[in-house]
Amino acid sequence: MNSETKGHLLNTASVIMVAIGPLLAKFGLGSVQPAQAAVINTVTIILASLLYGFAAGRPVTFYREKKVMALALFNTLGVIFLFLSLDLLSPVQIGFLGRFYTVFAVLLSVVLLREVLTKREWGWIGAALAGVFLFVESGSGYTGQLTGTMFALMYTFFFALTNIYIKRTLSDRREPNSLLFTSNTVTLAGVLLYAGISGGITSSSWSVSGTALIVLSSLCSGFVGTILLYEALKYLRFSIANATRAFSPVLLAVISYPFFPVPITWQNTAGAVILVGSILFLSRQGKTKSSD
Repeated sequence: MNSETKGHLLNTASVIMVAIGPLLAKFGLGSVQPAQAAVINTVTIILASLLYGFAAGRPVTFYREKKVMALALFNTLGVIFLFLSLDLLSPVQIGFLGRFYTVFAVLLSVVLLREVLTKREWGWIGAALAGVFLFVESGSGYTGQLTGTMFALMYTFFFALTNIYIKRTLSDRREPNSLLFTSNTVTLAGVLLYAGISGGITSSSWSVSGTALIVLSSLCSGFVGTILLYEALKYLRFSIANATRAFSPVLLAVISYPFFPVPITWQNTAGAVILVGSILFLSRQGKTKSSD
């Protein structure tokens, strides 16, 4: 297995984990406040990083560099806005708005990482995004809730910016799990401050079942999905890895269907076919370039 194929496999596994997380979190938010969920999410990832490092025989390291602190700040804002948007919107709506992550990621990779895309790659990325738009155009249940929409766009932007900085710090040969541990340790201070101001810490409405669902969601998308992405970024260009992640809304809609059903129409069927086909051709284009 060559390195690029390994990168695509890791990235696909990450997409699956990330798609499962929002559905679990939405159910958890039925009995847990967004501020509480942000704290639970961050604590879960910190503990998972510590246990993973211990099990792997590579204890975590806390990085104090400015780039890592900036990464943690962006992650803090992303986590807060994620749970605020999930509280207001359905998982399918989050999938709809979450596709802007790819737009932000590609634009930021060109601006900040100076990555250069070929015309063909731009074409496949555009086709993939068009496929997502077509897929969610019908039956997404989107009702234009302005506040939730703003929060969703803000969380996608800050997570894209976080992953840009992850890519830059990974180039300095830092260990992915330690990077995740450092980021969330700093993030914990931020979400605790937010929870204190919003009253989430003093609230008596902590639910055992809701907490368990947020923990499980955090393990899927916040820890396992993120670790797999970090590993994938060692083998893939940032822009290509994140274009592939445009498939996530389709998977999220399929998983959410029994709970948030959407009608199957020619628009969303065609969108899914265009999206998957574009991703396959985009991945094939990346392999061709690496073999030249």
